[in-house]
Amino acid sequence: MNDAGIFAGWDDAIRAGELRFPHCRACGTWNWYPLPRCRGCGSAAQEWTQVPPQGTLHSWTRVHRVFAREAVADVPYVTGLVEVVAGVRLVCLHRPGSPVEPWIGMPVRLSLDRAGGSARWLFDARDG
Repeated sequence: MNDAGIFAGWDDAIRAGELRFPHCRACGTWNWYPLPRCRGCGSAAQEWTQVPPQGTLHSWTRVHRVFAREAVADVPYVTGLVEVVAGVRLVCLHRPGSPVEPWIGMPVRLSLDRAGGSARWLFDARDG
């Protein structure tokens, strides 16, 4: 993985509709935010590895401010920090219209939303 293409694996995963993160082949550390070398052992032997689109809600907040004009209709909205695999926490949006109020420790599933020409990960309560 080099600096110029540090997000190439993320982009490939989004195109495939998958959730992948850099995983060190030398020590097994998950490295998110991507870096050229493993933060655990310094190895460059990393590969983008698919993980199940589920996790645990670590934290969340309800946002009442507009940060982009095109998002006026979305306010208020909920963002969450979802722990997907050990050491990897991903910022996601709570699925709009979800009847479930988020709570810390909530088991969640993630889904890729491609509406509006961009891609973003959404979270919602996981069944069972």
